[in-house]
Amino acid sequence: MTGKILITGSTGKVGSELVKLLVNKGETVRAATRNPFSSKLNIQENIETVEFDYEQPETFVPALNGIKKVFLVARPGDNQFDNCAASFIEEMRNNGIQHIVDISAMGIETDESFTMEVLERYIEDSGISYTHLRPNWFMQNFNSGLIYKGILSTGALHLPAGDAKISFIDVRDIAAVGASALSEPVHAGKAYTLTGGEALDHFQVTEKINRATGRDISYVPISEETARLLLEREGVEIDHIERWTNFFRKVRDGLCAEVSTNVELIIGRPPVTFDKYVNDYANAWKKDM
Repeated sequence: MTGKILITGSTGKVGSELVKLLVNKGETVRAATRNPFSSKLNIQENIETVEFDYEQPETFVPALNGIKKVFLVARPGDNQFDNCAASFIEEMRNNGIQHIVDISAMGIETDESFTMEVLERYIEDSGISYTHLRPNWFMQNFNSGLIYKGILSTGALHLPAGDAKISFIDVRDIAAVGASALSEPVHAGKAYTLTGGEALDHFQVTEKINRATGRDISYVPISEETARLLLEREGVEIDHIERWTNFFRKVRDGLCAEVSTNVELIIGRPPVTFDKYVNDYANAWKKDM
């Protein structure tokens, strides 16, 4: 056992999977959440919950008390980074945290405009041992959030991705790498690009979903301008729209198609395939559309 581990983002896609993996390994986990008393996590063995909110610095010290290692999930692309995650990292330094494993994003090292690149540099400058995880687009984005909502409401996938490919990764693989990085010192000081084992375009994505579900979901490539209008109609904030459109520019430029071998090298098995993902989550797309 590695000492008590704090998991931020504990109810999110990656964090919830990581909590389960660590508990199964016998680790003692403290799950950070804005609403600890309503969380189902606190009824499980070896899990305690704690109130935590980046916008409430008074929650930092209680969350860190007795903790040795932290899994850090900052709010993706947060333009107010300096007002939340940075001060939390400073508190970690003051409280003697031994190691941080953070979720960043694939390719951020090539673009200093990424807020997550600032996060990585801040962690490195803190003097705390670290491991950066840089995953590509999550497979699970197709069964949750705005993309999933669009599929259910229109029966189609509308994205400004053209015919570009992405090496989608299953969040269960990211969590498995995170568990390894939190328990094995060999990963200290490393930054890992994490992808699935193949790159797919969105025509192939919908074909695989349809094969697993019997649906007839189509992919409709749209322009950046149309994507903006659709997001505005959904009430999405301007900052998020800008991040979204910037991401898909990188997709269309082919910057998200790289396939890395890091997942298999770290956890000792090939990454989850997209076919397995859609079969595991097939019921999500079998709902009435």
